[in-house]
Formats: sequence, C-alpha cells, structure tokens
Amino acid sequence: MGQTDGSTREDYWRTVGQVGAQRRPLGDADEPAQWPGGSSTYRHVTTPHSGIIATDGLSDGAGDSPGLEIYVEGRELVQDPDGEGRWLVAALEEAAGALAAAGAEQVDAALRDHTLLSLEISAGEAPSDWADAGRLGVLVGVELPGRPQSIGSDVRVLAITPLRPSELAVVTSEGPGGRRRIAEALAGQGWYSYADSTRPSVA
Repeated sequence: MGQTDGSTREDYWRTVGQVGAQRRPLGDADEPAQWPGGSSTYRHVTTPHSGIIATDGLSDGAGDSPGLEIYVEGRELVQDPDGEGRWLVAALEEAAGALAAAGAEQVDAALRDHTLLSLEISAGEAPSDWADAGRLGVLVGVELPGRPQSIGSDVRVLAITPLRPSELAVVTSEGPGGRRRIAEALAGQGWYSYADSTRPSVA
C-alpha cells in the first residue's frame, strides 16, 4: 500500500488552501495505536469557502499503512473546528479509527472493489436530526470536482460525508448501489462531499 511523509502531505494540502498547525485528536476514538506511527494527528486547512480537518499520518511510512488519508470539509470548520463543527471532527476521528483498525489489506481490498465505502459510527455530538438510534452514517469517497483524490499514484485522499438517517437507510438496504445513488444525488444538488448540519436529505 502507498505511503507518504509529513512534508508530502503538507504539499498536497497547500494546493487546496492555507495549512494550519497540526492538531491532536479530541479523544481516543481514532484508535491511535493502530495508526502506522502509533499516534494520531490532524491538519486544519482553510479555503475561501470552507474549512477542512484531515488526518495527517494514516499513510505514514512508519508502519503498516492503509494507503489513504481522509478528511471532512464544510463551512462549520472554517473558524473554530472545536465550535459548531466539533461533531464533524469527532465523526472524522472515529471513521479514521475504524479504517486504521480494519487493517491495510482489508481497506485496500474494499477500495479496489468499490469506489465508495460507508461506515456506521457513534453519533457522538452530531445534531439529533442526523442521528439514528445513537448512530451516524458516513460515506467515504464522494468526489468533489477539481479536488485530487490521491497523493501521487498510490495514496488516496478521500472525503467523509455524514448521512441523514433516511440516506443511511438507502445505503443499508441497497448496498453499493445505494451508496452510488446517494453520492449522485449529493452531486446533483451541488453538495458533493461537503458536510453541513443544515443540508437537507437527498434521499
């Protein structure tokens, strides 16, 4: 699986926006011991219209890497990721932990078989209308036009997109086809991979 170092990841994000300092996780839901380097860090990136929190080390060359980095992007992350966008940061961290714990071979095989993945994580601090029985669904890999989905040729850089309960129901019942249908609906309404607590359901 592909690997990167910190400077390569920073160079990638500099093509997207202004790169801030490294951040520590909110807690331990991201399974830091399962990350290649044995610890977890994140980057805050700002663009003219959005903020991004990205993993910074899932693809590190220090250990067994799943060959990807993930991020979440939305307007609620521009100013203070620990404010109204905190629920998105928590979702990213738990998704990162799930992917790290799954192991490099399983993640790589899943991404080779499917361009989109889905996860169910704890709802945590998500707004109540996004939660379903204490769970939150996310899509992994919804494309944003013009945003490269890889660093070089080997390391994927994929967005996570929170799902409304009705969207998660489609994904759960229809599998890969449901994931594609929701991703296409998000693109059709101009949301793409953007995360926003005010976004209506597209299901």
